[in-house]
Amino acid sequence: MKKGIAIVATSLLLFVGCTEEKKETQEQTAPKQEVTQNVEEKAKEVTTEVKVEEKKVEVKIEEPKQVTENVLIELNGEALFKTCASCHGLKGEKEALGKSQVITGWDKNRVIKALNGYKDGSYGGVMKNLMKPHVETKTPEQIEVLADYISKL
Repeated sequence: MKKGIAIVATSLLLFVGCTEEKKETQEQTAPKQEVTQNVEEKAKEVTTEVKVEEKKVEVKIEEPKQVTENVLIELNGEALFKTCASCHGLKGEKEALGKSQVITGWDKNRVIKALNGYKDGSYGGVMKNLMKPHVETKTPEQIEVLADYISKL
């Protein structure tokens, strides 16, 4: 009987000891999993922040260059007049296609009025339909620069 009690006592000690080892192992593992999850979440946040910053820098660098180049091209009266010169002559001295007026000597306001009239369809006789495509895409600033250039021919 003493042997039986000894075996039962030994079995209980082994069973209790193993159970406590499992508890300790679980307690040690749980914090490690939480730390790993926290580190992974922080890493994702850092990566996301870096990507957002890179995009902001690209936009800030590209936009000013494009805007500056477009403004320089759009607001050059001589460049704008090149398409006009094919019909009106290099100095505005020709009657375009033999049907329009010579534009040399026109003041700036007269040119602006004519170009805006062609644009909205309220100006021009037989040349109205021919001129409209040339002026309909021009901005008010381009029309003013072009008119200034033509008035000085």
